[in-house]
Amino acid sequence: MDQRWGASGRRIEFTIDISLLIEKEAGPEVVKLMVDDNKFGTKSVVRVVDTVGKARLRGGFDSMGLGGGGYRVDAGGGRGMSSSTLRFYIAVDGTSGNASYGDVSIPEGRLYFSLPIFPTKNGGVGQLSTKEGIVTVRQFGWNTGWRREESRILGVFRAKGIEEARRKDGF
Repeated sequence: MDQRWGASGRRIEFTIDISLLIEKEAGPEVVKLMVDDNKFGTKSVVRVVDTVGKARLRGGFDSMGLGGGGYRVDAGGGRGMSSSTLRFYIAVDGTSGNASYGDVSIPEGRLYFSLPIFPTKNGGVGQLSTKEGIVTVRQFGWNTGWRREESRILGVFRAKGIEEARRKDGF
């Protein structure tokens, strides 16, 4: 991403409908693409994220192609299941070809999401937090003096149940 990305303060707001498939374990290629930020806590098995195929941008007047992804639940290191995080990623086509967004774009590749949750006793996704979660991309950079893959924050998101989302979004 360009160093001046987002300097104008513009936003790209979009809606994505996903399903977290608890019965479907992810294959090794999906597991390999998960971010490994939870070094000292416990991790659940990686499972499959399914999407509807398109993200709705600008209230449905524009769209962005979506692919599948993976998710898991991470429990904090030594703090029990009370501090758990849902981590998932989704493959996206991006908005880079659309000049009408100015200096803000969503790069083609994968978007990574993390959100605090209250898990079930078996380690599954329980109640989602109503607070904002973080959306990042993974890119190689030199900012630390070492060439390595880094997470770069694109913005924030809110998770809603499908009934509430349909009521607000109208789709």
